[in-house]
Amino acid sequence: MKNKRNDLFRLVVSIGLIFLGAFIMSFFFFKLDLTEEKRHTLTGATKEMLGTLENKMYVRCYLTGEFPAGFKRLEQNIKERLDEFRDYSDNQIEYEFIDPYSSGDKKQITDIENALFEKGLKFTRLSFEENGAQQYKLIWPGAIIEYNGREYPVQFFKSDMPEPSDEMINSSVNNLEFELASNIRKIMRREKPAIAVIQGHGELSPIEMADYLTALEQNYAIDFVTIDERVNAFSDKLEAFDDRKNRYDAIIIAKPDSIFSDKDRMIIDQFIMNGGKVLWMIDPILTDLDSLRVQQQTMGVSNEMGLYEMLFEYGARLNRNMVIDYQAAPIAFDAGPVGNQRNIQMFTWYFAPVCLPPPDAHPIIANLDPIKLEFASSLDTVNPNPEVRKIPLLRSSELSKALKTPVRINTSVVDLGIDYFKDGAKPNQIMALIMEGNFPSAFRDMVPTEFRNNKEIAYRDKSKSTSMIVIGDGDIVRNNVMETPQGPAPQALGYDRYAKRVVYDNKEFLLNCMNYLLDDKALISVRSRTIKLRKLDDKLVSEHRTRIQIENAALPIVAVMGLGGVLVYFRKKRWTKSKA
Repeated sequence: MKNKRNDLFRLVVSIGLIFLGAFIMSFFFFKLDLTEEKRHTLTGATKEMLGTLENKMYVRCYLTGEFPAGFKRLEQNIKERLDEFRDYSDNQIEYEFIDPYSSGDKKQITDIENALFEKGLKFTRLSFEENGAQQYKLIWPGAIIEYNGREYPVQFFKSDMPEPSDEMINSSVNNLEFELASNIRKIMRREKPAIAVIQGHGELSPIEMADYLTALEQNYAIDFVTIDERVNAFSDKLEAFDDRKNRYDAIIIAKPDSIFSDKDRMIIDQFIMNGGKVLWMIDPILTDLDSLRVQQQTMGVSNEMGLYEMLFEYGARLNRNMVIDYQAAPIAFDAGPVGNQRNIQMFTWYFAPVCLPPPDAHPIIANLDPIKLEFASSLDTVNPNPEVRKIPLLRSSELSKALKTPVRINTSVVDLGIDYFKDGAKPNQIMALIMEGNFPSAFRDMVPTEFRNNKEIAYRDKSKSTSMIVIGDGDIVRNNVMETPQGPAPQALGYDRYAKRVVYDNKEFLLNCMNYLLDDKALISVRSRTIKLRKLDDKLVSEHRTRIQIENAALPIVAVMGLGGVLVYFRKKRWTKSKA
């Protein structure tokens, strides 16, 4: 009897301790992520952002209902991510999943669909087999975020293909944190940082940069600015301050082909001195593409713009050369007639180097697909300055060479073999460079005293802490433009007409560049993370289907029965009295 009371007491105490432990742990958030790529862990930047939420945020997700397993997996991952967001926001985020088709009422469903479409969500039309017949269904893989009276749409799946692949679903899972965090950041931001796109020196036109600029506009305010020697082009002089105040946080200079006047260069220099950021995309060599198309050859000549001396003072030298690389993009040429047919074949276009992220890549380029350059030039770091840090971003491959200006550009370059690149190769040339710190003014030795003392100009000979990115290629940002009956239409940046899809990650790279310059490093850290898709071997599963099913169904039962038998045996051995 006494033993029974002791056992009962231990049982009650054990249960009490379990409930007490659970009660104490309910006040703490703890999770152990054992996955290799930490797929269940938010980045530090996202956690920090969620901790700043001041009011309740509501997320209404419309991806729920009956649909194929891939999208159920996406739905489950969205729920897990939202649970984490809620935990790290101190329960400031509330969410619900809504099935737009649950009512069965056609009129109500139509009204809901129209409302979702007007709010910016897009549907996906799925195709699948059911009872031997092909079925179609619309799903809405997105959500609406509401905060402080404003709403933003979030699109988790961005393809309209009726039969999405596992890779496409996995890509959506990869981007869940980015899509949620970036849109939450937008809705929390009271004012967008401003970017000026410089015009007036032969730079790329707005439509030639349309895809990149459209993506930038999601997070930044974009203006097109012609300097025209106006001191107030980028900044204002306020009476209460000694320095000028920049109206823009950054400027973009994309493929200029004519000279910058001394005043224009001075205005850019003082914008930098006052803490402005610059994304330089410069072609040191000019090429005539029309001659190349018609005559299969042209000459590349030096592009004199007056910017080289400025960049040299800041710490970068743009070389007047053209990099050719064995690791390059393909191009289609007519290899000569075959009977009455044209013989179009694919060749490697060595004038279009393809840069791959190295294993120790900077966060700007980490996990990106290849970056395509065209008629690009290399850079060197010069003017060592302990106050300026320089980090190479893009490099050519081991099998690259540099052709000095003037460069003969001929389509016959495609006939060159690997031996040509091995002989006299100049490997790992810098093609893009970050510089950050306190820069000297490029005009510090030529500014007259009266100019220095002019309070309206407010000249500075040393910059505030700032940064710039220099790329030896202006075409890195240029998207193709198609002529349509409705007029010119830009194609996606990185689109390859031979593959008929976006192959190169130029846009993501340039978005990361601007995020970095404007201290949106949180967006880079989230965008650059990758979750691997570990697919089952379909062939192996098919060959051993029966064995796998038996093992998965029977082994857990056998294991539990075996463990139970062992426990019964030891319990019986312990408590059974031996016969005298």
